[in-house]
Amino acid sequence: MRHVSKRIVDDNIQGELAPFSFTLTSGGEELRAAPLVFIPNLIQKVTQLLDENHRTSRLTWHNGVIPENEVWLKLGGDKGGGTFKANFQIVNVAAPNSVQNTCVFCCFAAGDSFANLHIALDRYKEQCIKSNEITCRQYTLKVFLSGDYEFLSKFYGLSGASGAHPCPFCLIANAEMATPLIERGHAPSRTLDGIEEQYLFYLVSGSVRKQAQHFYNCIFEPIFNIPLEQQSAERTKSVEQLEAKIAASTRAVKKGFLFNEGPFVKELDKALQGFGVHRQQYFGGAFVGNHVHAALKVSNINKWLTSILCAARANLPHKAEMVENETVKFLNVFTLFAKCHAIYDNNFIDETNVEKLGQCIKEFLSYFRTAFPGATIPIKMHMLEDHATEWVRLTHVGFGLLGEQGAESIHAKFNSLGRAYTAIPDRVERLKCIMKEHLVSIAPDMVAAIPPPKKRKKSLDDT
Repeated sequence: MRHVSKRIVDDNIQGELAPFSFTLTSGGEELRAAPLVFIPNLIQKVTQLLDENHRTSRLTWHNGVIPENEVWLKLGGDKGGGTFKANFQIVNVAAPNSVQNTCVFCCFAAGDSFANLHIALDRYKEQCIKSNEITCRQYTLKVFLSGDYEFLSKFYGLSGASGAHPCPFCLIANAEMATPLIERGHAPSRTLDGIEEQYLFYLVSGSVRKQAQHFYNCIFEPIFNIPLEQQSAERTKSVEQLEAKIAASTRAVKKGFLFNEGPFVKELDKALQGFGVHRQQYFGGAFVGNHVHAALKVSNINKWLTSILCAARANLPHKAEMVENETVKFLNVFTLFAKCHAIYDNNFIDETNVEKLGQCIKEFLSYFRTAFPGATIPIKMHMLEDHATEWVRLTHVGFGLLGEQGAESIHAKFNSLGRAYTAIPDRVERLKCIMKEHLVSIAPDMVAAIPPPKKRKKSLDDT
């Protein structure tokens, strides 16, 4: 084991104090030195893990989902626990989204602003340009970008959801999203060359952020040259469901049917807990894919909506009819969305189901616009309407396979490892020790030596 550990971390990790930008409480920014730890040769590390996975017979092509001559790699990043972690995952393993398959290659203790991302990640730009040309054991490496909407926007140099052209896939204007796709047609697609060209125009014009709309909100150059069609559309699966819930909650609050600790909240809690979901997880930002999957089962949709209706009949009988009418709307909209989720949640999606997905999304958006005419169409719902089907048709895989679950789960692991090294006063050395422990723990040779966990018996709460 010591030999394996030495081989993994020997000369593979570098660290330094780098000048990062920090936002002040007064609203300004200042540069401060913060620890940055990174693997200098990303391609070498990817190749090393591919070799080890090949040697330990852990590579798989998911029953033909991935072409037999390709190895897929997810590249992503996420901020949590006080540090930003850039990572990659090899998709050609049995559990591509697991923490054990998530390799952090760059970590810094600062926010994920445009400037900070470029300070940390520009060193890899040339390596990623060549990544799609790399062959390893006769396989071609295909790189996908995985992350939430905010990360994708910053990665490609876009100003984000507040911009007039917020979509990372196309040039649609914010005001046009309310119009159904069938009436307006697809907007022109974004390209890497187009983003770089508009960014140069933005620079020449003086880099005035308020004028970004005239340059399709391209305010920085892309960090890596990963084609835009190789972005993962994963976030639409959970965020759209959450945003629909937020809309439901907001309307209920306005009508006076939701109280802090009243009968409606209590009944809703009982219903959610009946299928393993807790309200605290939703409002605490811990509402993950498994919760979405449970909440979108048709039987469970009926449970938690019926709980609200029953509470209204018992406590506000004079408002029961109004609540019943609203409940029917939400029952229909969530049921229609559940049909979309049931299709794109699969690993492999054939052409028949691609067409079916397109029809389900069309029905969902059509009903949403009819039932809630005053509701806005947010950027992620636009991505679902305009880009989900074409992305699935391009890859024929579901959103989960190329998702970001591992990147989000790695924060807890780093926090746990960090507690063992709190006594080290040097911040760079402390972060280097955490990185070394992490890299050793995910090495295929080390993972292969760990016995599989015992299956626990099902409790009554799981049924």
